[in-house]
Amino acid sequence: MPNVNVFIRDFELGSATNDNGRFIIDNVPFERVNLEISNVGYRDTSFVYNINKVKFDVGEIFLEPEIIHFEEINVEIHPDLDPSKLPSSFSLSGKGIQEKMKGSIAQTLENEMNVTIQSMGQGTTRPVLRGYSGDRFLITENGAEIGDLSQTSVDHALSMDLGGVEQIEIVRGPRTLLFGSNSISGVIDIQKNKIPVVEFDHMHTYLTSGYETGNQGFFNNFSVLTPIQNNNLRFSLSHRKAGDQQTPDGTLKNTSLNTTEGFIGLTRFKGHKRGTISIEHITMDYGIPGSAEGHISGVDMEMEKTTQKLNYHQHIDLIGFETFDLDQKFIHYSHSEFELNQAYPSVILGQDIFLIQTKMTGLKRELGGSIQYRRFKAGGFYWTPNTTESNFSFFGFQERKVFGLIGQGAFRGEYSIVNPVTRPDFSNIDSNDVNRKTYAFLSLSGALIKSWEKWQFSTTLMSVGRTPGIEDLFSDGPHLGSYSYEIGNPNLKLEKTIGIETSLQYSGDQFSFMMNGFVNNSPNFHQYTQMGKCAEPFVPGKPHPCAGADFIEWGSGSSGWLYKYQMMGLKTQISGGEVQLKYYGKRLDISADLSLVRGKDTSNKNHLPYMPADKLKILLSTKSDKNLTGTLRMTRGFRQSRISEFETLTPGYFLVDIFGSYSFNALNSSHRLIFQINNVLDETYYNHLSKIKLIMPESGRSIGLQYRYLF
Repeated sequence: MPNVNVFIRDFELGSATNDNGRFIIDNVPFERVNLEISNVGYRDTSFVYNINKVKFDVGEIFLEPEIIHFEEINVEIHPDLDPSKLPSSFSLSGKGIQEKMKGSIAQTLENEMNVTIQSMGQGTTRPVLRGYSGDRFLITENGAEIGDLSQTSVDHALSMDLGGVEQIEIVRGPRTLLFGSNSISGVIDIQKNKIPVVEFDHMHTYLTSGYETGNQGFFNNFSVLTPIQNNNLRFSLSHRKAGDQQTPDGTLKNTSLNTTEGFIGLTRFKGHKRGTISIEHITMDYGIPGSAEGHISGVDMEMEKTTQKLNYHQHIDLIGFETFDLDQKFIHYSHSEFELNQAYPSVILGQDIFLIQTKMTGLKRELGGSIQYRRFKAGGFYWTPNTTESNFSFFGFQERKVFGLIGQGAFRGEYSIVNPVTRPDFSNIDSNDVNRKTYAFLSLSGALIKSWEKWQFSTTLMSVGRTPGIEDLFSDGPHLGSYSYEIGNPNLKLEKTIGIETSLQYSGDQFSFMMNGFVNNSPNFHQYTQMGKCAEPFVPGKPHPCAGADFIEWGSGSSGWLYKYQMMGLKTQISGGEVQLKYYGKRLDISADLSLVRGKDTSNKNHLPYMPADKLKILLSTKSDKNLTGTLRMTRGFRQSRISEFETLTPGYFLVDIFGSYSFNALNSSHRLIFQINNVLDETYYNHLSKIKLIMPESGRSIGLQYRYLF
């Protein structure tokens, strides 16, 4: 074998084999030496020899083949076109995402800097970025919005399972405007079920199975990618089933979930062109626990979504642009809310979305436009009118070098038409205000990046707009799952935010450092605000002590009462930052990071509600064996006492988690065992952003095991 490395480490002597597999090492002392042999694709080997003569023949050496394990491999047709990334952007892929993967996107990301979870149990977890929730940041799948209603209410589940997820990237800076305007805190882009952009010549099969003790949950995913003549076919099937969430104080009832997801896609290659068509279907049943402050017995939820996609990609040569993409997408989504153990839903929501987008990409530049039509429907005890929404957008991005600096600029112009097609009998909204609304705005962003030696400094300025959602404008009815009666505001103006972010980063061989700071000001921040609070406790079976008060609304008969929340426009400021330190040792890597967020309601001189608490994490990761890795994570969540009028403070906590993996090869295939022990000390702790923190604490000790098989 040629080009095999042979090395005597103690004496720093070495060589490489010639075309015939032979090698010579000169000046070896007459001592006991350890000869180390390595070659890509073969297992590292070492032999001990007692050198006792000038010419010492080691004889024939045989190497054992080994399947290579990479942290991640990104195959790109045009990698030179990608723009520079800001320090606060990051991605998870390969073993990095597999070792952290849990039951949802939010749970997988919750230990990253300034990412927290908003939830009402394990079925409804949704990430919060830098204190922003709902649709103030985007969650996209392969660059396009997911198309569910998870951003409108905390009780609506994210319509995505982790089966088939290959990479999760958090994008910040000007590039976020390529995804949408409401991206002041970033974009979470999930690469999932992607058919490779290069043609495969043989079949690849992936199998993942997992179990978690904290909810007795099972997960299975099967995926196959195979060539068929000039086509690549991908098929994927996932199923997840989990019981009620277990806490140190007992079982959080009615929090089980059952999810099934299927995907099939076909790509055809022809020269410098390719076309892809796919269809994906997901169903999800989950529960919301009961609460004395809302729906007493709990709520059952059913969600279903079908997505059809079409992509056409072609190489071009046009005024500096090198590729052209045309995307079409159709989504049918439905959501139903049932009182516990009832056959007929109390709330029915649904929407159809049709999207066409085109874009051209060149060297660190992009230009495109999109048209989206959305038809929203509501039924049951939910009196938001059926509404259509049309959105037209035009966007662009460019990066250039200017006076030794890297400059980035982006824009996104949007025009939206919101048109209610029905006018139900409103209880809290004037029907005359429910009419056609139009919004037009231009979002802009610019960044400057300076790099020298091992340092990088960047600063970003953003001015973005956000069209009020249909629910923000016209909602007048109960959300059983979120324990609220929500009243919209048809006279809402465009929400605008101006933000600045500054980052400093040092990347050395053994030490790295990063610091980010941000300040975002909004003169018209759309916020549901609780209209009042009942001071008397509710006793099941007896009349509600606050019945008749203008801030309490009858919920669902004797089974529950719901607080009223009114949509308002407030002046706000959200600021904060992240600090991260890393040390890279021979046997151990050490990292620590601190996340801070402050939210101010400057209109009322108060704190914004549901702002995440400060959080400090320390990680110790071993690397003595490339096939066996392990990490000890210690998290200190600080007490959250910066609360609004109707919130309650949340005490601090200390968590210990352990996770890692073991990789091995057998039968010409690659295997990986992944383990997670979460909340090792079985700590009783509360998440400030959880709607269930007055009922039960967060999950207790849980052991998770996954097995991944690739052949």
